[in-house]
Amino acid sequence: MLITREKNLRFAHIKLKLFFVIILFELLAACSVIDVQKGASLSSSERWMILPFQNYSQTPRADEQVEELLATLFRIRGVADIEMYEQQDEEKGELLEFHDRKRQEKALALAIKRNVSYVVTGSVDEWQYKLGVGGEPAVGLTMRVIEIPSGKVVWSASGARTGWSTGSLSGTAQKLLKDLVSKIEIARL
Repeated sequence: MLITREKNLRFAHIKLKLFFVIILFELLAACSVIDVQKGASLSSSERWMILPFQNYSQTPRADEQVEELLATLFRIRGVADIEMYEQQDEEKGELLEFHDRKRQEKALALAIKRNVSYVVTGSVDEWQYKLGVGGEPAVGLTMRVIEIPSGKVVWSASGARTGWSTGSLSGTAQKLLKDLVSKIEIARL
């Protein structure tokens, strides 16, 4: 009888551990949301350009941080010929936060002029540390890849991610961007 009771206690203990592991995985999965429109395979040997992102967050220059991270992640994925849109001289005196669409249109025209095959653009919707005791980093953004010759969006995604209170905002953003970029089918040629 004592052996049976001991086995029941061990079994209950295992079930309790399993329950906590399941809860932990649920919490981790709840930290990130990603929706992706799958598209055709894109060539890594073509010319790519990262256009300006629109910054809808309350954090100045969050768009530029996303653009820099993306350039690195695309290079890691094998896209060697990728450039970033550089601010034009006539834009330097303007408040860029109020002219995002205008900058995107100019950048798209420049990409067409330079015979770029694909452009990457999107928006930063959230880029902040949440208020409260924990102060978790929170990032939300959209991305799309446009094929220049056709003008069609060939891939798009949106995602949001929060990190732990001990994590950094740029680290949380990098994880989200890495997840998004990994969902793009890029053929290495």
